[in-house]
Amino acid sequence: MFREFLWTWVPWIFNKANDVFSKSKSMCRAVYNEAMVKKEWIFIKNIAIPVSSEKFGSIDNNNIKWRCSLFPTSFSKPGTLEKEKHLSYLGFAVNTPEEILDLSEWVNEVKWKGTDEPSLREIFILWCCEKGRSYFHCLDVIQVDLITEMGDTLRVPL
Repeated sequence: MFREFLWTWVPWIFNKANDVFSKSKSMCRAVYNEAMVKKEWIFIKNIAIPVSSEKFGSIDNNNIKWRCSLFPTSFSKPGTLEKEKHLSYLGFAVNTPEEILDLSEWVNEVKWKGTDEPSLREIFILWCCEKGRSYFHCLDVIQVDLITEMGDTLRVPL
């Protein structure tokens, strides 16, 4: 009777303990990666959509247009020694076919350093990557309402 009890419950207990260990190991790995791995998106020259540095770690700096870090969000050109600057937009609203997105608060926190400011498309694509929302299917029809530093209101295509 005791032997039957052992043959029934010991494998079940072992399998449960093994599952718990496996799940806790994968959760610890995920927490470590979230805390320690730098979140970065790389805009490559002549390619519209950025790639994650987690997937493509070593890319030649000559091919990189922007290296974008998240938390805090910033655009930086490789090899530039200039100070970071804020984007020159006081208001930034994106008109998509489905909704109007007000990105003004997010854009006010974005910094950049390099010789020229990031384009509106690059700014919006980085927001999409950071927030995990996909509007890549309708980039050609999106309009952006801007308020510049001078107070001018503009509506321009993305």
